[in-house]
Amino acid sequence: MNSKKAVVRHGLAGGGFVTLLLAGSLVAALGVPTTASMLGVVSWLVFVGATMLVAGRWERVKIGSRTVGWPRVAAVAIAMIAVGWGAISLGSLLVADGITGLGPIEAVLTVGMVGYFAWFARECWVGGARIDAETFVVD
Repeated sequence: MNSKKAVVRHGLAGGGFVTLLLAGSLVAALGVPTTASMLGVVSWLVFVGATMLVAGRWERVKIGSRTVGWPRVAAVAIAMIAVGWGAISLGSLLVADGITGLGPIEAVLTVGMVGYFAWFARECWVGGARIDAETFVVD
């Protein structure tokens, strides 16, 4: 495994683990989700965390009768981060001043982060358009 690939894969595994810890912490602190919105947030965190962990730990994943390489699994996880972050932030901005209370600044941060995650998900999906293609090789 080359060094760039190792950095990306370790980042995915670590990020997935921390995301699963965050989901578990929410459930431990707030109890089992009883509202649809809280269930949605916890489910989203578990899906993203598990998908990132799988992409970081295994070269290939068997889904049904098809085998998928880690970059495609990572692309799905990163795209779900972008979609979830955007939806949660937009929803909170429409209701009030956002999750952070920063209002317009949160909107700018959200656009930037969602844009970055969307770009990185695309890089993973195509196997590197701007990032070195060797980073996304499936051994």
